[in-house]
Amino acid sequence: MRPVRSGPTRFALALALGLVATLAAACGGPPATPSKSFPAGSIVVTARTRVFDAKELKVPADTTFTLVLVNRDSDPHNIAIRTRSGFDGDLLFRHDPVSNTTFIASVGPFPKGSYFFLCEVHPTMSGTVVAD
Repeated sequence: MRPVRSGPTRFALALALGLVATLAAACGGPPATPSKSFPAGSIVVTARTRVFDAKELKVPADTTFTLVLVNRDSDPHNIAIRTRSGFDGDLLFRHDPVSNTTFIASVGPFPKGSYFFLCEVHPTMSGTVVAD
């Protein structure tokens, strides 16, 4: 009867299985967190590293809509909507700045036209609102 050898083949197999298990654990990570659900038709803007992810918001004219600000920063941000850029023009909507949270509001209605939005804390964070 021949003895069973545990030589390089068995060692290589054990090493390969260990490597596969380690890689699977490292790549898998924790389960993905489901994204928050917002009301259908919501206009969602994300603030991250003092930048809005959108430069233009298309909203329905003459209709109230849901505006969502997702602030991924520890810095406070808000959204103000005005009839002209910057701090000029009439203020149509604003909310108080929030940090590292999500803000949801019912906004409008706005007549058909172009408006402007900005973060009042960081005015370079700005863009256009198009009501159509």
